[in-house]
Amino acid sequence: MIRRRAVLLRFRRWLHRSIAFLLVVVALIWVLAPQFFVLVPEGFPQPVWPAPGRHALVAGVSDPTQPPAGMAPPHAAEIRFAQSDGRALLVENAGRLTIEAYGAGLDRETRLNSYSLVKGLVGALVLRGVADGKIASLDTPVRTILGPDAPDITVKEALLMTSGLAPEGDWDKPVEDAGFSPFGPLARIHAYGVDDSLAQLHVDEGRRGHFSYQSANTAILGRLLERVYDLPLEQLLSEMIWKPAGAAGAHWRQYPDGSGVSAYCCLYARPLDWMRVGRFLMDNGTADQPFLPSAMWQEFIMPPLPTTERAQGVYGLHVRHDVLDRAEARTQGPFAYFLGHGGQVLYILPDQNSIVVRFGAHQQLLHSTLYELFED
Repeated sequence: MIRRRAVLLRFRRWLHRSIAFLLVVVALIWVLAPQFFVLVPEGFPQPVWPAPGRHALVAGVSDPTQPPAGMAPPHAAEIRFAQSDGRALLVENAGRLTIEAYGAGLDRETRLNSYSLVKGLVGALVLRGVADGKIASLDTPVRTILGPDAPDITVKEALLMTSGLAPEGDWDKPVEDAGFSPFGPLARIHAYGVDDSLAQLHVDEGRRGHFSYQSANTAILGRLLERVYDLPLEQLLSEMIWKPAGAAGAHWRQYPDGSGVSAYCCLYARPLDWMRVGRFLMDNGTADQPFLPSAMWQEFIMPPLPTTERAQGVYGLHVRHDVLDRAEARTQGPFAYFLGHGGQVLYILPDQNSIVVRFGAHQQLLHSTLYELFED
């Protein structure tokens, strides 16, 4: 009996200490990273719609056209797609859907998470803001639009990801990949919105001018667009790109407090509509209503880069640039692409007059994907 009471007493002491330790941990998280408790119910952004959290509607056309089904991918491309747990693979050539494949349980009506693909559309809208005279130039300081609390960077530095942004402390933690942490610097923006974080961001002059992939840049550009147009970002995207491209409605993640959409991530849309948006951007809108002045479009989609530089992979104005230059391949030439976490890719290939859209759980080799689609 005495021994049993002693065991029970030790258990109670252990339990009390464990509870006390847990309360200390919770208190520390609350003080150091309160965003953790905001983000836990939503979790890491889900890859397939519907998804938890708040979302704004990006209005599309009411009755989008339904193209005939595309063919299955060539054998090598089909194998690679399956091995990478692909969710969607589409190829459009000269306005015609030629290849169309979906993962198990998915179809062309499934809306998939863009992750960072949507950054490219924010970049396009910023250039449109310059073309419309809403932004004086790419050299415009962000503070002239967002006020003195904003970091002392230019619009172009944010577009190129060379602003050198740093929070209180350091900015070395992952911000846009599988290493995303609810305790990291991006998590605060993800939980509370960009307005809450503006005053906490400053410029590390040692990093300024050097490429560093930071989603905070896109968050700032999204708020800047809303300020100069006096419209929510989802409405700007709808009116300037989404509807003109003939795309169906999509859903864009909002900050939990409803203060706006997360400009850097999480537009849930059909791959078919990303294909249409890619065509819209490659064609620079329509002949009678260009999206951008031709010189600005050229700088955005196909800047005049040396082949050797392009072959190393270049991050442009929120768009990436590369080249197909395998000596024995028939398919050659430069291409632009948007890239999202997990290997979501929108390829824009002017020399082939083609758009390629790929969604999946894991990355596929960037160039091999194209060679296998076009070389068969």
